[in-house]
Amino acid sequence: MEILFEILGIIIAVIVANFLAQRFRIIPRAIWQIIIGVLMAIIPGLANIEVSLDPEWFMILIIAPLLFYEGQQTKIRVVSRNLKQIIQLAVILAIITIFFLTITLKVVFGWPIALALAFAAIATPTDATALESVKEGLVMPEQIERPLNFEAMFNDASGLVALELAGIWAITGHLSPGESVAKFLFVSVGGALFGIISTLIIVRIRQNLLRKQLDDFTGHIMLQILTPIVIYMLAEECHVSGVIAVVIAGIFHREEQDRTMFQSSQMINLVNQFWRILTDLLNGIVFVLLGTSIIQIFTRERNTAEWLKLLSVAIIIYFVMSVVRFCYVYLKNKKIRAAFIFALSGVHGTVTLALALTIPLTMNLARNSIVVQEVLGIAVFVIVLSLVTPLIVLRFLLEKEETSYSEKELHKAHAELVNSAANYIDQLDVEKNMKQKLLLSIRSQLGYEQSRRFDRQEWHDVMKQLNEKRDDAVRLAISQDALSIDAINLWDKMMLKSTDINKKTIRRSRIYREFIMHNWRYFLGKLFKKNNIVAEIEHTKNKIAKYKRQLKKTENENKERQLVEKIKIHNKRLLILEKYDDVDYRNRWVGAYNELETFFEPIDKEFIEELESKTDDKTLIVALKQSILAEQNRMEKRLTSKVEENNELSKVLQYELTQINLMLQNDKINSTLGKRLYYEVAAAQNLLLNS
Repeated sequence: MEILFEILGIIIAVIVANFLAQRFRIIPRAIWQIIIGVLMAIIPGLANIEVSLDPEWFMILIIAPLLFYEGQQTKIRVVSRNLKQIIQLAVILAIITIFFLTITLKVVFGWPIALALAFAAIATPTDATALESVKEGLVMPEQIERPLNFEAMFNDASGLVALELAGIWAITGHLSPGESVAKFLFVSVGGALFGIISTLIIVRIRQNLLRKQLDDFTGHIMLQILTPIVIYMLAEECHVSGVIAVVIAGIFHREEQDRTMFQSSQMINLVNQFWRILTDLLNGIVFVLLGTSIIQIFTRERNTAEWLKLLSVAIIIYFVMSVVRFCYVYLKNKKIRAAFIFALSGVHGTVTLALALTIPLTMNLARNSIVVQEVLGIAVFVIVLSLVTPLIVLRFLLEKEETSYSEKELHKAHAELVNSAANYIDQLDVEKNMKQKLLLSIRSQLGYEQSRRFDRQEWHDVMKQLNEKRDDAVRLAISQDALSIDAINLWDKMMLKSTDINKKTIRRSRIYREFIMHNWRYFLGKLFKKNNIVAEIEHTKNKIAKYKRQLKKTENENKERQLVEKIKIHNKRLLILEKYDDVDYRNRWVGAYNELETFFEPIDKEFIEELESKTDDKTLIVALKQSILAEQNRMEKRLTSKVEENNELSKVLQYELTQINLMLQNDKINSTLGKRLYYEVAAAQNLLLNS
């Protein structure tokens, strides 16, 4: 049970760190994860979380899936065209780095040659995911970024082979150069061949399953998860590089995806989304554990001089690696700036920590020995240095990434798209209740932030202008005898509610209280069948009496005028109700509402058109349209099926896709913004079809 709580705590830490990274973008996600790991190690009760995962399991469950995913991000054609560069970076540069690090540790610090070689092998592999986190928001030249990705993808194997050779050296006391080269070729080439063969077998199995209509999503996702795990385990059992095997497997799986993109597009999209979530989680777990390791180092090495010694070793190692990387690139292209960027971008992460954890097995040492703990501590400091240094320095060497559209442009495009959809919904031949539901669904595309309530004063002013325009039209119709007495009475009732609700000073608690009382009265009326003209007359008399009592008590002139106006309106209602008490209550008011609705339709449209010409805020227009529909549906509620609603909503979304294309053709939005809008609508359409 204890291990479950520890895993849960680490996952929660990853979640918190990811949200913090999104909120405070100046600090990369990996750094936030390390910070949360440090905090976890300080908090009592969580401080006993140790990086005690078995190294073999760490490689199988974390490293193998991560490398497989990295391989899936690269096309085989790209690898074949850049094979020479990959060998130069992942093999030659890795060997040169290992050589100089080994000499430095041996000469400067007096380490045994085997241990020096082992740590050089641990510190050499770079991490593409950690680099992405560090350079987020910056534009790195493609001629530098691509080699860095190639290096990170394949130099893990060089580090693993070197670490294995260091283990042989430590146990036997000698190492033959010829034997080392032969072993390196066997392990690396054998791993590549194993990855190709195993991938072809797995791909054939999956294709046969799909041909036989065995396309269960859960089954295929589980097969994807097991693929890197099984390939890594079997490759290691065959004594070839499991790292190279899973990377090659990922590359060939990408090729298979590209060829079957339109045969099983939905499954491929689902699998890709799943892998993205899984790899983000695994990377987050590693960096959280890295943060806890820092505190554990300080806790073990209570003597300040001891951990300062470890830190100084890490600084020198990082400096030597950076110098080697700088010289290697500078000697090839003679560009100082490019060489400097490449040198600093050699970020270390997951693989370095994993290799450090394997030291006890490789070097045949006790896990709690001083040597093992010092090696792990130095590795942790090297990783942190490689993250923090480029985070600070690259800000001065690289240009900031400029988004092709601003948040304001995105908001405007969203609002225009939703407003176009609202106009389309208004033209649909469906019931108003359905229109309101469709408009409510479409308005949610504005997002939580943009669909929030407007400034209360602004919204109050707009609704007041609309009601005044309607009221003027009603008074003109009365003078021309164009409205029935029922329609006039209903309008007076609606205006009374509008006066009561739209006050700025109304409290939220009062709204809740009125809502509860209204529904309670409605329930009692339904229960005892008092929904008739007599009950309405009695209710109106009670209201008049209530307002008269309030009028006697009040000393506020504004409130006194309001109460007098309400008494007048209710007296008028009472006269009309008493006059028409022999007419069926429900049919009368439904007829009056239909008459008002027809009367107000051109007035509302004219008001909306005027408002559209005065303001660029389309969200206000959409909200007003929704409010008018909601007002109509309070008096006209009908049942509609969910299937019909989904069908109509699908039509609206298809119309939005058409509008996006028109906005692109008319240069209202750029291609990047158009792609984002198209993806959002298409995703909503796909979700709707599967609901």
